[in-house]
This record gives sequence, C-alpha cells and structure tokens, in this order.
Amino acid sequence: MSSYLERALSSKADRRQFALGAAGAAGALTLGASNAGAQDEISEGGELQIAIIGEPPAVADAVFTTATITNNIAQQMFEGLFAYDESFNPQPMLIEDYDSSDDGLEFSFRLRSGVTFHNGDPMTSADVVASLNRWGEINGRGRLIYDRMNSIEATDETTVRMVFDQPSGVLPSFLARSEAMITPASVAEAAGAEQIPTDQLIGTGPFRFEEHAIDQYLRLVRFDDYVSRDEEPNGLAGRRTPYLDSIDFVPVPDESVRANGLITGEYHFADVLSADLAEMLELDPGVESINVQPYYWYSPHFNKAAGLFTNQALRHAVQLCFSQSESMLAGFGREEFVRFDASICGEETAWYSTAGSDAYDNPDLDQARALLEEGGYDGETVRWIATREYPYNFLMADYTRQQMEAIGMNVELVVSDWATLVQNRADPDAYEIFLTGHSQYSHPATQPFNDPTWPGFWESEAKTDLVNAMIAETDPDALTTIIDDYTTLVWEEMPFVKCGDNFVLRGRRTEVAGYVNVPDFFFWNVGLNG
Repeated sequence: MSSYLERALSSKADRRQFALGAAGAAGALTLGASNAGAQDEISEGGELQIAIIGEPPAVADAVFTTATITNNIAQQMFEGLFAYDESFNPQPMLIEDYDSSDDGLEFSFRLRSGVTFHNGDPMTSADVVASLNRWGEINGRGRLIYDRMNSIEATDETTVRMVFDQPSGVLPSFLARSEAMITPASVAEAAGAEQIPTDQLIGTGPFRFEEHAIDQYLRLVRFDDYVSRDEEPNGLAGRRTPYLDSIDFVPVPDESVRANGLITGEYHFADVLSADLAEMLELDPGVESINVQPYYWYSPHFNKAAGLFTNQALRHAVQLCFSQSESMLAGFGREEFVRFDASICGEETAWYSTAGSDAYDNPDLDQARALLEEGGYDGETVRWIATREYPYNFLMADYTRQQMEAIGMNVELVVSDWATLVQNRADPDAYEIFLTGHSQYSHPATQPFNDPTWPGFWESEAKTDLVNAMIAETDPDALTTIIDDYTTLVWEEMPFVKCGDNFVLRGRRTEVAGYVNVPDFFFWNVGLNG
C-alpha cells in the first residue's frame, strides 16, 4: 500500500472516531454493529427467505444498473478486487496484495491463487481485465476511472497492471464497489454493453445463481467450491462462509405484507420497512427490528438534459418552496430514523462537510415565486416519476408536489413500479424530476451522479474538475477543502435537492444467526438456527 493511502486512512480514522463518538452519544448504531444472533453458533444448511421491495432491475448485473437492490443481491454472487471493511476502507478481496506508486499513476495487483468461478474455471488476470473493461465502458463510476486511464494489462496470469494519465489515488475505493465485479472473460466480452443473461451470472462469490422466476423469486445456492479469505470478518471484507443451502429473494412490493410475513415466519428477513412498523416488530419476541445507520440520503433529481430544469433558477425555486426536513418526515415518519443535514456524506465518515448548511432547509416562498418568474415558468406540467414500492419515494414526492403547487407550479406524479422508474429515468424525454437515495458512507467521488450520463444528467465543468481533484488528491487536509468546494457547488448549481439522511428499518427473525447490521446486506457467515 502506498504511503499516501496510509496517510489518508489514518486521517480518516481520526476524523471518523470523532464522528462516531458524537453518534454514539445520540444512541446511533454504526456499520459493523451486529445483532445478538451474530454471537450464536451457526448451523449449516437451511433455506433463507428474504422479502425485498420488488423485482430487481437487471436481476443481478450490478454493472448494468446502480439500483441498490440489484447491487445488494449481486454481491452475494460476485466479488471484486477489494471489499469495504466496517470503517468503509477498501480491503483486498480477490487480490493477495498490490503496489501503487506514490504519485497515484501506477497500480499493480497480484491475484489470489486457487480462486475459481461458479462454472469451475480458475480466475485469471485475463478475466479481471475483461471484467473491468466492461465496467469502464458501461458503468458511470467505471467511466470516471477509465477516462483517466492510459492502459490496463494482464502482465502474467496472476498480475494486473493499471497505468493512469492523472493521479488516481482513490482507485481502491472505486474497485470496492459491487459493480466492479469480476466474471469470466467470456461472460464480460459476450455481454458488452448489454445486460448479462441469467444463465451467465457467473462469479466467484459464496453463492451462485440457481433460478429466477420473474416477480416470484430469485434463488441462489451455496457455492460448494468457494475459496474464502482467511482474515477475520470485517464489514464486507475478510472470511466469508456460506452456511446456507439457498437464499430466495422474494419481491413483495407492499411493505405491510413484508412485515406481516416476517412475523408469521413466511420470511426470515425483510428489507426496507416503514419506520411506523418498528413498534409492531418490537412487540414480537420472534423478530428483531434493525435500525441501519448510516444508510442513505435522499433527493429529488432534476432532469438537466431537457425541459424546464435545464434552467438553474427553476431548480432553486423548487428547493426554496419546501422544507427539506419536513419532506424527510413525510417520507419516513419517525425522527429517530432521519437526520437533517446538508452534507452528501454522513457525519460518520471522513468526508463529512458543513458546506451548504446555510442554504439547507430555509424555504422562502416569495423568493421561490420570484425565481419562477425569472426562469420564465409559464404553467408547464412537471412530470415527477415516482413509485410506491419504496413508500418514502411516493410520500416525499407527494409532499413536495403540494409545496410546488402552492407557488403556482403544475405537477403530475407518474407512478410505476421501481424497475420501470429505473428504466424511465434514463430517458431525458420521459420526466422532469425523480427521487432516489445515495449512500451516506461512500467517497463523494464515487457517487453515480458525477457521471453526466447518469439519470438527471449533471453536466458541469466545475463539477468535473472537482471530481478529478478528489480522485487525484493524496493529502487528507487538501481533500477536505476539495470536498467542501464540491458540496458548495452542489448547493449552487442545484442538480438535486439534498433533503436529509435516513436510517432504514429492516427486520429479521431471531433464528437468523450471524447477521451483521451493515448498509449493504450480505448473507455469508449467516445461518438458520432452530
């Protein structure tokens, strides 16, 4: 590991320790906090039933979509060169070790020996190069890295070398993302810019693809020949043991049905539940409610490629017409599940910034109306695409719609399932606004909206310069200044409106042993007892 990365991680640890102290005083849970089941002896076998919010877009191809549910499912099957530990630092996963130059221009990765794919083929450097080439071609974060890359090559069967034209010190943070997943070269090359077919969902992870019945279930089974790392489990890093025989991800769009199924035992685990259901879960001795902190922050994203919101004044008018904190309460209900904050990184991280705080949550209806007039708004319909599969998505949209109509805007909520919304938001002719969440715990350079082709289409020379500076910077103090400038730019250009942070509610049955409370769920090192 290069000296500059060691310095960055050291600074990050100091800053994060301070933030976690404040969070602990408030009773917050942190990444890596495990429930009581994690201390139990874990039995082998069993079929885990997981209720998810709906049919996962692109099934399990995390390169093809940034949808959270798809990425979370994918990481049960696929692995990358790195994985995040409980402090959000990238740790080796498919590599034995690596070297990087002090200037951040060259990286050499040595792969672990003995790792095989689900089809029995050994993983080689050729597979890594082909997989990352696909990632660099079609994935927004991949393109950010490949745009600054000079070359990538397999120097022998177990070594990959990457050379950059610009310093790229935070490369491991990008390679720890679930979409930087390694598949056989034949799979990556055949899929190209298209979605990987289900019969080609072949990775190196502890579970392998078995069967997919649309809107019914996605079944994974244990990969008996899985080769794990030896280190102690640490967040998503370290040892991975597949105790379960199989995992069924079951689309259940109605959150009350997900919760009731958890209570009756139909499901062992339920993802994304309304905070209003917490008390009901807590009354059942067979169920444990899980408050995930940190998790995501939420924002309406403006379509900046076409239509009304190419006009910055109109974007500011929307931000000024509603209370960001009240929109969070409308979406999530209980204050213990939200945090009112302007930063695009959680206070638990080294990247937290107070820039933009003055603009946050200060509605001014008169100024909003004046900006509508300045921007030439003339009663056009604002199409806001929304979904009820994530209840907050519709509730926040509906609250904000009312505030927008109060200043004279016409708003139409176009409601669909999540998979359809994800498809439509990629079409700049299909909408004016959509709302989604982004991880509080990610390095700001890795956020998907930095890619100008990602829905919302944020084209900005100033943004590009600051993202490049974040990727290149080796000094932690200088990085802090860049992140402050970047956060200030977000509030000035208003590509989206940061509304606040959410700590998501999940639930598990008590027979689920070994589950660790992390933002991006995983089910290795997990079993069914009793």
